[in-house]
Amino acid sequence: MDEDMVVVVTGIPASDKSTLATALSNQLGWPLISKDVIKEALFDALGTGDLEWSQRLGRAGHVVMYSLAATIPKVIIEAHFQRGFAETELLALNRRIVQIYCRCPVDVAAERYRRRIDDPYRHAGHLPEHQSDQVIQRWMREVPTPLDLPNALLVEVDTTGPVDLESLASAIHAVAFGR
Repeated sequence: MDEDMVVVVTGIPASDKSTLATALSNQLGWPLISKDVIKEALFDALGTGDLEWSQRLGRAGHVVMYSLAATIPKVIIEAHFQRGFAETELLALNRRIVQIYCRCPVDVAAERYRRRIDDPYRHAGHLPEHQSDQVIQRWMREVPTPLDLPNALLVEVDTTGPVDLESLASAIHAVAFGR
């Protein structure tokens, strides 16, 4: 039953999606496509700008991520996917999906998000105004909820503490290889 598969690592901003996706990629030996890595390359090529420009590059990053994912048999993709919008594009990949939903309290994620402003290793394209309270309030208004992906395995992971990567990888292998 060795099928093509996409593992979707999602959650609200600053829910530790990137950290988990990177560790999972290393554990499984599968490639990782991260929207922020693509977006940062676009910043380097096209320049940084205001919030609207950043959002346009973010959308472009999603399009590139889906295009790349469609060409890789087993792949992990990571981003803050918008519920009610991303599902159509993910289902259009026409493959098995495992959704890893990173769950953490909204106030914890908001504090992590604010701390990014002073992170000297954060890409210069992520300007401080992109982490403003106004921006944070926009994604805090909704109750954090996994994507609506019928027939996808949903694994919710508490990202306020250590994650059992071995068990998570085993669950993904069971779906991918029928074990």
